[in-house]
Amino acid sequence: MRMSFFDSQPVVSDAVANAERARAAGLHRYWAPQIMNADTMLTLGAVAAAVPDIQLGTSVMAMQTMMPQTMAQQARTLNQISGGRFTLGIGVNHKPVVMHRWGLPWDKPYSRFVEYLNAMNPLLEGNPVDVSGDFISHTTEIAVPSDTPGLMLAALGPKMLKLAADRSAGTITWMTGPKTIAEHIKPNLDAGGGGQIVAGVGAIVTNSDEETEAARNWANKALAIYPQLPSYRAVMDREGATEAADLVLIGDSDTVRAGIEQYRAAGTDEVAMNLIGSPEQNDQTWDLIASMV
Repeated sequence: MRMSFFDSQPVVSDAVANAERARAAGLHRYWAPQIMNADTMLTLGAVAAAVPDIQLGTSVMAMQTMMPQTMAQQARTLNQISGGRFTLGIGVNHKPVVMHRWGLPWDKPYSRFVEYLNAMNPLLEGNPVDVSGDFISHTTEIAVPSDTPGLMLAALGPKMLKLAADRSAGTITWMTGPKTIAEHIKPNLDAGGGGQIVAGVGAIVTNSDEETEAARNWANKALAIYPQLPSYRAVMDREGATEAADLVLIGDSDTVRAGIEQYRAAGTDEVAMNLIGSPEQNDQTWDLIASMV
């Protein structure tokens, strides 16, 4: 199982510094999510130019934020800048975000995503596209010299997991525990033909029971949205989790190490660690991750 780093920063130079630290520690890849911090694609462009010898990926881009042509252009451009190190992770985001924050329709997200891939994938491979769908139509081409970037999908439901196996290299998960990976993600991915499983995992290394309790309280506040989202609520139910902190690895180094090993045993191919503690706690977590590479 490979170890990677999962990171989002408001300041691009901090992202570059973290990517360099991940590279120096021997981590496999630097993943960046598309959230409310510095633009993901621009940040990874800066990282690609500044930090060699580490794979790069988005975890994930929401299809609703770009036309398929634009997504493919940016992905091929990043792959060009990085010398073939880029993997595009893409998904559909969540209903509350899509409808209430962005004011976009949510009906038939699976069908929309299939049509999005129909339009994007040929362009991602450097070919022209001519498709007409109920939601997305594209007759266009792009000219960005590059190898074809890697592609992975954010998938949790059975249909999406089979789509990930059929149309990409596998799935990227976040806040998904080892039981769900072993009993739900992997079987459904395998049913579609198989693929890689990348698990984004939050972690905080602590030094006392009091510090652990404080870290759990912080994690519950920072990740409060996830129990409210149906797909993550289903994950929590499978894991027997009652609160968001139950899906974060929190405790001393041995406890966090054992938690990471559970992902290995579940069939995870790559764990992308997200450090969400204080600077001092994060330094301890960095040390633990580096020791496991």
